[in-house]
Amino acid sequence: MRGPTLKWGVLLLAVALGLTLLFAGGCGDNDEENGSPTAVVGDSTGVTDTEIKIGTLLPLTGTAAAWGIALSQGMKAYFDYINDQGGLYGRKITLIVGDSQYSGSGAAESGRKIVDQDKVFAFQGNLGTEAESGIYQYLEERGIPDMYILSGASKWTVPVSKNRVTSLIDYISEGRTFAKYVNENYAGKKLGILAQNDEYGKEGVEGMNQGFAELNSDVDVTVEYYDASQSDVTAQVQRLKNAEVDIMAFWGAPVQAANMMKTARQTLSWDVPMMINSANALDVTAVLAGYDNIEGVVTAQIGLQAWQTEYPAITDRKAIVAKYAPDVKFDNTVLGGYAIAEGMVGFLKQAGPNLTRESFMTAVESLCKYLCDTCFTYASTSAPDHRLVEAEVLQRGVVDRSSNPPTFRWEPFGDLIDYESTTDCVVPTPPPEATDQPGPASNWQKQ
Repeated sequence: MRGPTLKWGVLLLAVALGLTLLFAGGCGDNDEENGSPTAVVGDSTGVTDTEIKIGTLLPLTGTAAAWGIALSQGMKAYFDYINDQGGLYGRKITLIVGDSQYSGSGAAESGRKIVDQDKVFAFQGNLGTEAESGIYQYLEERGIPDMYILSGASKWTVPVSKNRVTSLIDYISEGRTFAKYVNENYAGKKLGILAQNDEYGKEGVEGMNQGFAELNSDVDVTVEYYDASQSDVTAQVQRLKNAEVDIMAFWGAPVQAANMMKTARQTLSWDVPMMINSANALDVTAVLAGYDNIEGVVTAQIGLQAWQTEYPAITDRKAIVAKYAPDVKFDNTVLGGYAIAEGMVGFLKQAGPNLTRESFMTAVESLCKYLCDTCFTYASTSAPDHRLVEAEVLQRGVVDRSSNPPTFRWEPFGDLIDYESTTDCVVPTPPPEATDQPGPASNWQKQ
């Protein structure tokens, strides 16, 4: 494996892949209505002499609010840090957060308002398959950049849409990774899967089944589903125990993941081994579940975690969050939001001072063999490849009881599993003005 040691991520830290970039092509056309600094060819909605408007659709209420609130806090802290240094090419970034309620209808309502009334330049970090499903076609029809989608559903990138880019490894690939682990450690045994009853959960199940088929595995699979609005999954866990499964896998959200672990360990006194998908490898999941219940659970990650303060890449980010969001706890979810904002700034820098949606997306498609300081491995994008994250490593929940109070962390094990699809690319030259701008990557051609 390349790079220093195994590192983290959480819904995103390879999200910070956008940190560097490559050159964007054409420049855009700012008309007087948009307040453009220069007359260029393209769509510069949301860009003026002094401002760039960015929207995000996150659950601020409901069962997934723990994700959304922390992500928005991390995003805002980093943008405030950039704005405090004068912004990019004289423009400060305004973040507009819409409450998706973790639903398609909620995302559609909030997203349309942000587009029609606030007239944003782009979206970043929309969370959840169902929520993104409610808005993606609307954004695609208008050519609005839809960046760092926090959903691993394959439909966002198959087929590729010019405006849409994901920031999580796709669920099919992660399902295959989980299947490999189960087959190696529980061959001939019975797997129980608890999954959210939507595209998100069903695609995770599909990925695992695909992985078992590829391996010609004899693992027996049984599945229980729950509705996204349902926080208590006791009945489903009880049925899986009655089915005498030997290991459980989970595809869903933190509240239900935590309820699954507490139900099995505390209510049913069941010590069945468990796996949870990487979107749940969060501090909040551990807190909700209880350290005793999450200890030993297996997941996957993509880069450094918030607790790894022996790395300057983490201590630097922690200090910035402490300055610009002093009341916010620096954890993996906040770090994920920070990383998304950091990646957006990298792409905006690369797109240059004559910013348009066209020049921005050209930059996005030109990432070539970049290794960020918090990532496991290199990342690349191209016109047919809009997946920023295509590699991960398995991790296990560990409780340190020697500290007072005890602490929890995810510790990596095994080799990096890489599905990178862009293998032939050229690292472009950044625009000359980029070196004078704040933000990520002083070495834009880092390899």
